[in-house]
Amino acid sequence: MNFAHFINVTKTVYQLACNRRTSRSIEASNELEKYVNQLSFDEIKFIQIIMYLGRETTDEDRLKYSNKELFESQQRYLEKKSWSIRELEADHIVAKMPLDEYLEKGLGIAWNLNIHLDSYIYLDTKKDKVKNEEGTIFMSKYCRIQKMDANFVDSYLAKGWELIDTTKELSSFGETTITYHMGYPTNSYIADLKGIIGKYEELGLFEELKKRLCEKEGIDIQGLREETFYLGNHPKNEAVNFLNHYVNVLKNEKGNYIYDDPANKKKEESKIKETAPVTVNEDDLPF
Repeated sequence: MNFAHFINVTKTVYQLACNRRTSRSIEASNELEKYVNQLSFDEIKFIQIIMYLGRETTDEDRLKYSNKELFESQQRYLEKKSWSIRELEADHIVAKMPLDEYLEKGLGIAWNLNIHLDSYIYLDTKKDKVKNEEGTIFMSKYCRIQKMDANFVDSYLAKGWELIDTTKELSSFGETTITYHMGYPTNSYIADLKGIIGKYEELGLFEELKKRLCEKEGIDIQGLREETFYLGNHPKNEAVNFLNHYVNVLKNEKGNYIYDDPANKKKEESKIKETAPVTVNEDDLPF
């Protein structure tokens, strides 16, 4: 599907609206209502954009802004206002008695726009071109993205946020506002988290973490230790695996935690004592 499909659907609604106005018959009204009610939500939203584009755009607006700017501004305005359920929005279109006039003017503005449906297929998710770009950036560089006006930009910049883009919006009253799209870098977010964990470690909570891990697994914390390098001949357990992962993620180092069961060590010491040769004092011999 492309932009032309939505234009053609809107043209059909326009023709049916013209028939309703000229014939003033119940049959023409029912035909218009029936057609609009079977449209998809995306098609209904698009028709509303054209409808309000025709109703709200002044001659002064046509001189100040391009057709593309007028169309995208009206789309953003309606998305911000938010749509209700499909049936109610369909009724909202049909209820406009000067519908054909609005659509005629709106189609005149949007008729030759070289815009493909890519920005409008998912209108119900409220993602226009800028939002799609933000979604891509979000996944690769930023962990959070927020929109704001100029009053908050400086304070966010001071906190490490970055300015991604700005967009200009034209309201139905002809007022132009600039929206700032700010992003918080993923690297800064990771550094924040590491700083918080570092404070935990500074206050001794890492030792508490090891203690709790051992308690959960039912093992003796005395058998848990960190070697200079991993020998590879010690059994793994949940506590050891977690601590080695902890070191690898936070320190970017290979974790060398191992676990030697103190009970096994005591058994080995006991066996050594049992097998050790008996030392005899010569003075105690009978000859």
